[in-house]
Amino acid sequence: MNILKKIHKNGLTGSIKKGGALIVRMIRLYFDQYRFRNVPHYQNPTVDELITIEGHLREQGVIVEDFTPPVADFRKFQQENWFPSTYHGGRASGVFDEKLLEHWIAGLRLGLAGFDKEDVYVDVAACTSPWAKSLRERTCLSAFAIDLTPASEEYSALPYYLVENAAQTTFISNSVQGVSLQCAYEMFMGNDDTNFITELARILKPGAKAVILPLYMHTHQCAYSTPEYFGKGYPDVGAKEYVRTDCYGVLSSRKYDAYTLMSRVINPLVRAGLKYKLLALRNKDELGTNIYCHFILEIEK
Repeated sequence: MNILKKIHKNGLTGSIKKGGALIVRMIRLYFDQYRFRNVPHYQNPTVDELITIEGHLREQGVIVEDFTPPVADFRKFQQENWFPSTYHGGRASGVFDEKLLEHWIAGLRLGLAGFDKEDVYVDVAACTSPWAKSLRERTCLSAFAIDLTPASEEYSALPYYLVENAAQTTFISNSVQGVSLQCAYEMFMGNDDTNFITELARILKPGAKAVILPLYMHTHQCAYSTPEYFGKGYPDVGAKEYVRTDCYGVLSSRKYDAYTLMSRVINPLVRAGLKYKLLALRNKDELGTNIYCHFILEIEK
């Protein structure tokens, strides 16, 4: 019955094309899994490794604060349908709860509910996210979305979806009240993770905040690339490179250890006159399925 419904929706030719594309993708995935069978594959930190990371952070003088957001408030956010059911592949993707949680926590920590129409909020590396559009439609704040690549056709015509490098934006100095990055900061190539800190110091209003989540960390400095980019020199110098063969399109996804976090992020923001908090999400199991967000970095001017 599902096959017949898909044929009715897409037409016979369209269904054949989609089916063929799926077969090609599956063959490619299996081939790459075999091709990289002897290459170290990336694994997220275990619970014990997260404890080790927090210990390394304390050794560097970084205080990790417990963060246990109210579950009932998140359930209410989920029911308000800020995102379409197909966002990030929908519930079948296994990351739907995580993606909603990231945006809800960012809004909570920034205090978006208290923004007025003059307050500028920027969703950094938004890609095809409807978040800025939903905020404009449901609240009075001035929400913008920026990304290095144009948004999908649905959003690209909107004047507040901008193609910009987050490390060198066109926002006026001291003009932005809030910034957030949801599952994005780890993709900043070269020195743009550090350059972004300098840009925050420029564009944020005094007292304004930026929230980065998840802040991806590991016990050692490392990164993963997908098969088409693996071994081509995209990770930071000194980072152990892993491969990830269940997806494509990632040049390099950076994972800080405590020491590189200090040198690339914490020390630069302190030198720029910014303050920070590092939070650890303590009630993941209560918030949804497959929640992997752990560290959250909050930066204040």
